[in-house]
Amino acid sequence: VCTGTDMKLLRPSSPESHYETLRHLYQGCQVVQGNLELTYLSADTDTSFLKDIKEVQGYVLIAENNVSGLALQNLRIIRGTQLFQDRYALAVMGNAGSAGAPGLRQLGMRHLTEILKGGVRIERNPELCFQETILWQDIFHRHNEEGCGGFQPPWHPLFTFSPHTGPDCRALCAEGHCWGEGKQDCQT
Repeated sequence: VCTGTDMKLLRPSSPESHYETLRHLYQGCQVVQGNLELTYLSADTDTSFLKDIKEVQGYVLIAENNVSGLALQNLRIIRGTQLFQDRYALAVMGNAGSAGAPGLRQLGMRHLTEILKGGVRIERNPELCFQETILWQDIFHRHNEEGCGGFQPPWHPLFTFSPHTGPDCRALCAEGHCWGEGKQDCQT
């Protein structure tokens, strides 16, 4: 168990110390008590320190990074006890990459099966592939609704798709739903 962060989109004063802080917080961590905020990571960042994370109590924010991928393949559940902008359990925004860097290409969250509370916001990620193939309604908890007076759909993903088209995963995955371009990345 490790402690999450609550910095939102604040720019770190030192990118090097920011990375070291994240690595120190999440190395070997399986459960994040709070939010998992991955922001302002450079293109050559090694994110293998994230590989053991299975659960996030709050929200997951992936924003303003130049890194092409994140080692979140074991993330299974986002509880949404805190929400980004009071609405989102998963927010992936502005991961465009600087000149010469590809930017975020795939989420790779192949074991994510539940978001208990909150929605998904994915926008301004020109190189990101596969997010449109995910069956998000299978991930949202059936009680993920607001209020008592009827169904409010806060869980609907908000996407701003770019003209970039990634590889087609229909050839690899029976249903054509995938988190990445390998057979191991099919949505289950």
